[in-house]
Amino acid sequence: MKRALSIAFMALMIAKIGSAQSLIGAAKAGDFRLFEKTVKSGASLDETDELGMNVQLSLAYFSLKEFKKACALLHKKGFDFDKPVANNISLLYLLSYSCSHEKIQTLLKYNVDVNRKNDATGLKPIDATQFSTFKFYSEQIIAEDAFVNAEKTRRLLLKHGSEDFKYADLNFGNVGNFFFCILNMIVVYYPFIHPEMINSKELFDFSELNGQPQAAVKKESLIELFKSINLDVEISSYTDKNEILQQLIDTELSEDTYMLMAQTGNSPLAPYQWVNINGGNYGKNPDFDHPLKVANPDGLYQFIEFRVRDISQLLTFKIKQAEREAPVN
Repeated sequence: MKRALSIAFMALMIAKIGSAQSLIGAAKAGDFRLFEKTVKSGASLDETDELGMNVQLSLAYFSLKEFKKACALLHKKGFDFDKPVANNISLLYLLSYSCSHEKIQTLLKYNVDVNRKNDATGLKPIDATQFSTFKFYSEQIIAEDAFVNAEKTRRLLLKHGSEDFKYADLNFGNVGNFFFCILNMIVVYYPFIHPEMINSKELFDFSELNGQPQAAVKKESLIELFKSINLDVEISSYTDKNEILQQLIDTELSEDTYMLMAQTGNSPLAPYQWVNINGGNYGKNPDFDHPLKVANPDGLYQFIEFRVRDISQLLTFKIKQAEREAPVN
């Protein structure tokens, strides 16, 4: 009798553990089987993780095939695909930002608002497509198919009732991500520096590419900026995934002083972010799934965590000289 009761108790505990599985965790892992099992076990579809991500936006982690299956599964449950996270960011906005036009084609079947604006900038999903082709840094690598994917996404959204596309104004609120990463590095040495103290036209290369206004921080001007505040830096760029991982390890173990920035071009959710990397013990667990410890100045995407595999371009800033003197205006 006791044995029967023990087995029954264990079965009950297993059922409880299964129902407590995280839908968001399963989506992040790209594990549709676990996701499906968890949905069918009666898990709450209103789950939100500690960073503020909801189930809706976590669907972007799935491959196209699994995304379609997840959407069909949730639709049967009366799921609201348009529920946003902070700053009114919806799944459609996120997919538009990454120009995932094939996933968008599926999502548009489920009654989503194609003109929902985010609260921070007032940009619509169609407007978010422009960041895939915006050059934040003179040495930044832009994917060859970026313009094609952006245009495909815009045409699809327009076909489904989107308002017209517009390029964002060249202000820090829209395109200041890279600039504020620089500021984050400088304030380590000069905590009282303000953005206006380092902002100048000479820092940027203003141009137009395929009709899109660009404002890229120039590498040589960036080096001169650091020199003007008594920091002599050597900037190196890496795009090979193995070299990126090795640099994360080497710079962390080096006796020299390094500051690191990365573009998250391989992220399925936020591929056009520039972030500061703040340590992470990469040598203890040297693999591409290792979490990145970052400071992301873009307030729109604080709900996203990045991993080593998400880095498409790594910039290392080797500090060859760091004299604590008053910055030159």
